[in-house]
Amino acid sequence: MKLSLKKIFKNLLYILGILLLGVIVMYFIPLTPSSELVELSKESQKEYSDYTKNDSLIVLVDYRYPVFMKRFWVYNLKTDKVVLNTHVSHSWKSGLLFATQFSNTPGSNLSSTGVIRISEKYHGKYGPSLRLDGLETNNNKIRERSIVIHPMVDFRLYGITIPSEIALYSSGCFVLNNKIIERVRNICHDGTLMVVVN
Repeated sequence: MKLSLKKIFKNLLYILGILLLGVIVMYFIPLTPSSELVELSKESQKEYSDYTKNDSLIVLVDYRYPVFMKRFWVYNLKTDKVVLNTHVSHSWKSGLLFATQFSNTPGSNLSSTGVIRISEKYHGKYGPSLRLDGLETNNNKIRERSIVIHPMVDFRLYGITIPSEIALYSSGCFVLNNKIIERVRNICHDGTLMVVVN
């Protein structure tokens, strides 16, 4: 039995509508970090204890989740509870939905992974921000590359301006919602570890 072009188009729109609805729902759903990531964070906190002044909180980023999901956590290692869960960007060059390409090379504009130290607060061209220091060989040029945590700004992608409210991409920085950044700065500066996995 042949399907008419009209019916095929209608079915396609229906499928696209369901997919879009799914993305919208997932955008708002809070997540908890995987037990594997929590265990890794505890091991990292012990291994890099000389680099941190904050042994109760750790920041987790899981790039195995797509860009529209809440894949950034501030996690309390003492109580085993999530303090904060929100969206975080990845580099538009690292992948559209998932971040799959990473680099430590200056000028690459790719995202970074590994164990990172959240360092000093500062006020940069994007507003209130946090400097970062990579603690592993695959990310030890993060400061040189000016990879930081900063608030969302309008972003240009393929010549189109994406407003800051929905800007989920960066040139490698960890970009957070403007309403969240100040809270993260207040509890995670000067020596909180961040573990980023893919």
